[in-house]
Amino acid sequence: MTIAIKSKAALALALALTLSACGGSDNAAKVDDQSLVTNVEETPQASGGFDAPVVTQDKVSYTLSSPAHFTPGKFASGMLPGQINERFNLSVSNGSAADLDLATLIVKGSTTTGACVDIFDGDNQMEGAPTTPLAAGATATFSWGLSCPGKSGEDISVVLSNGTDNLISVTGKLA
Repeated sequence: MTIAIKSKAALALALALTLSACGGSDNAAKVDDQSLVTNVEETPQASGGFDAPVVTQDKVSYTLSSPAHFTPGKFASGMLPGQINERFNLSVSNGSAADLDLATLIVKGSTTTGACVDIFDGDNQMEGAPTTPLAAGATATFSWGLSCPGKSGEDISVVLSNGTDNLISVTGKLA
């Protein structure tokens, strides 16, 4: 064999051995997926209804407007066939002494029929929570959309969470 062929063969063998190790082995470290899940405290700090301020222990006020039907825009995502598309405005007033990270806000909706899913729709200004921290004493208002199973007049519950604690729970009816 020539030197060029030998070096190509050696390179191919080294590459094959390297790639064969990618699958790992039975002795590889195993990660418990449950250890990566954050347990959320189930009981909300405060509860109330739509169109009324709900204030947490740290003096942050959340007001969710009553749900209203809407037609998602052309490039919207998240809505499911056969479900009702509901939107509401969320106003947050930071009465605490520290900045509030709204980017960690999780909105979970459910009806008596089942769980709702988020709708993101730039055409209807439903783009999630602001990513800039809300300064102490400041207020922010933004829109949120949910695709929910059920019919008009059915009970809906919306829970706001920060990933570790359920902050508030608001209940009312689908539009």
